[in-house]
Amino acid sequence: MELKRKPKGEKVYRGAYNYFKGDTLYAEEEFEVYKDKKELSMSFFSSMFSRVATGELLNIYVDFQVSKDFIPQKVLIERTMGNEIVREMYDFDKRNNIIDYFFITKDGQEHCQIQSGPKFHITTPTTVTSMLFSKSKKEDTSGKNFFSLIASHNKWKFEEAPSAKTIIFQKVSINNENILIEGQQVQALQYRMLEDNQNLDEEKMEKLPNIKVFLSKHVSIPYIVKDDHGTRIQIKFLNDLDKE
Repeated sequence: MELKRKPKGEKVYRGAYNYFKGDTLYAEEEFEVYKDKKELSMSFFSSMFSRVATGELLNIYVDFQVSKDFIPQKVLIERTMGNEIVREMYDFDKRNNIIDYFFITKDGQEHCQIQSGPKFHITTPTTVTSMLFSKSKKEDTSGKNFFSLIASHNKWKFEEAPSAKTIIFQKVSINNENILIEGQQVQALQYRMLEDNQNLDEEKMEKLPNIKVFLSKHVSIPYIVKDDHGTRIQIKFLNDLDKE
């Protein structure tokens, strides 16, 4: 994978994912993770490839920087298809708890500011950074954990400013489970994730669609993410390169 920024620190992980709908492989992702041993910040680079209905190749490149507390600092999402290229950029001003958001196309750019709390996560189309929010605060292992996720619905043109939503992230298994991936046995913690709906009681919440997540011990990089409709994202390989 060709990186568009020279990262600080050492490469500590590299890996790849396969994306399935049923038994059909529809996308692939590769990633690299770097750690600045001095500042303890981390940089995640990922690239996702898939074919769209027209047969064209869609490439999504993500550059995601987090602080030592796993709070996003700078995020770049770049979509390329044919001659089209679109960039979304997030820049966090931690002094004022404001995120500057830019949506850039060949025709110009849109800019808006998003007020955030001190702890938040920014969603992207790739998987390697999707669960980093779980490292940003101490986990309540006996109950539900609530997190604020900032998501953009803009794809090829600016529709609206990104907005925050609250999700519930709940541990299903107290202990590590053995799961089989690509013929190899690995240990993972199982969680479920669903959107918070304060208008529903506990019984109705239990029946809501949710996403099942199997997390590795490596900075919450997921092994498997799957929903109730046959979509499954599964690690192809994960190399731990950290020498410490």
